[in-house]
Amino acid sequence: MTERYYDKGIAPKLTLGCPHCRAGARFESLYGNLPLPVMLADGKNGTKLSWAGRLSCLVCGLNRTHEVDWPREAFYQVAYRGEILWAFDRAMMVDTLAYLTAGADRDAVRRNSPYATRLLRLPKTFLAAKARETLAAKIEALLARG
Repeated sequence: MTERYYDKGIAPKLTLGCPHCRAGARFESLYGNLPLPVMLADGKNGTKLSWAGRLSCLVCGLNRTHEVDWPREAFYQVAYRGEILWAFDRAMMVDTLAYLTAGADRDAVRRNSPYATRLLRLPKTFLAAKARETLAAKIEALLARG
């Protein structure tokens, strides 16, 4: 159900879980500001999708090229009812939390966010009133640790 997130591609700068120490690591696409995945010629008159970039972790010092497995590697993610609520980075997760907990002011919160389009596409599972308390607690715990 989270395919709706992908309508415009994924941001070229992400926070991923470091494969060595699990801390939040910075990822930057090798293709500048183009949304991921990037369509490339495969050299055989066809194309392939590339998720390539540079992954850097300030905690353990990891610094290497990396192919993203999105959203599995997203650092900012929480599970709820078999689905994953993810964010590109901390700022997006903070805005997501504000949006989910806004109640009647939800539209105003969304309009003031640089992630307005992504917030609008959140699956209904996450927007239900019964999900609000659980998701808020999970997101707050995630933000507290990283």
